Amino acid sequence: MAIAADLACDDLQRAGHLRMLAFRLLPVALIALLTSACAPLQTSTGAPAPVESRQPGKSHPVEKVDESAGKKIAPARQVVSPAQQAVSFLLQEGWAYYRVDNYERSIAIAERAQRLDPQRAEIYLLLASSYFAQGKSDVAEQLSRRGLSFSQGDVTIQRQLQSVLAQIRGAVL
Repeated sequence: MAIAADLACDDLQRAGHLRMLAFRLLPVALIALLTSACAPLQTSTGAPAPVESRQPGKSHPVEKVDESAGKKIAPARQVVSPAQQAVSFLLQEGWAYYRVDNYERSIAIAERAQRLDPQRAEIYLLLASSYFAQGKSDVAEQLSRRGLSFSQGDVTIQRQLQSVLAQIRGAVL
């Protein structure tokens, strides 16, 4: 009877471990499922463009191509990698902690995002804002400057980083 109880306990522990493993793998499977739905780029299958002969004295008329026969090229969809999706999710989570004044947690999450994408300016904005809120102006200023170096394509983040820098300078004076 004790052996049967031990076996039942072992089965329950295995089932618990399997459930925990399934919950850990669920986000990875979801990301894989979402990214596998991307459609390939459609290309034209129409006839090739006509070529005009350039030999002197010979004039060949250019054939007209039926433009409605070929398919139009579909615009390429912007592909977002699983790492970029993870960084976006981490940033949302980090900003949520920042809004409730949990700066230690927002910094920890931003540092995880930074390891995935060290050149994303918004990560530095979150880090600088969190450190500044903790009163660590020197670190916040360095992070703001670093973020500005990566924010060339994003005017909104660039302005927000400049605003944090202005706040830091105002607080230091």
